[in-house]
Amino acid sequence: MKKLLTCSLATFLLIIFTTAAFAADYPEIRGTWVGHVKMILKDGTTKASKAMFVINKQDGPLFAGYKAWFSDKSDYAVTEGFSGVIGADGVSLYLAEHEDGYTQGTMTTPQKMSLYYLENGRKAKAIYYDMERIRFSKAFVDIDKDGNKTIIRSEIVNVYPLNAERIMREADVNKDGKLSKKEWDDWKQGK
Repeated sequence: MKKLLTCSLATFLLIIFTTAAFAADYPEIRGTWVGHVKMILKDGTTKASKAMFVINKQDGPLFAGYKAWFSDKSDYAVTEGFSGVIGADGVSLYLAEHEDGYTQGTMTTPQKMSLYYLENGRKAKAIYYDMERIRFSKAFVDIDKDGNKTIIRSEIVNVYPLNAERIMREADVNKDGKLSKKEWDDWKQGK
């Protein structure tokens, strides 16, 4: 009887912890991420350039988008799609490139991520990405189209459609469904 009770309790706790892991509140990572790239090729040659990741779809821990590489010698960008998942810890990232290779990384802050790409075979390389979410450049008055000195979600959607929900969640400190100029400025400055 004691053994049955212990097994039942262990099973119950396992179910509780598993449910909590699947119900985790995953960070909103949609948006445009830009940063510096360092790469080492199969022959030992190292290169540095710039890259951009656009995450335009997210459903809980699952996300998708594309990345673009920029050569130092031209403005030409090479793009490739990816699909990914956020780990149960809410900070680990796992991406499958649509062509070759895999990328893993972590959210170091809500606005920064470090990513590590590995590819084997004849195109073997290792890449380190130091990415930062793009800053929002539009001024408060540019978003406040009706001029009532507050910004609501629908006004943000017109300017930043991929980030409207995240902006409201993070910037609306008093949770009244609208942003004052102070809330907007504080959020942009990371306060």
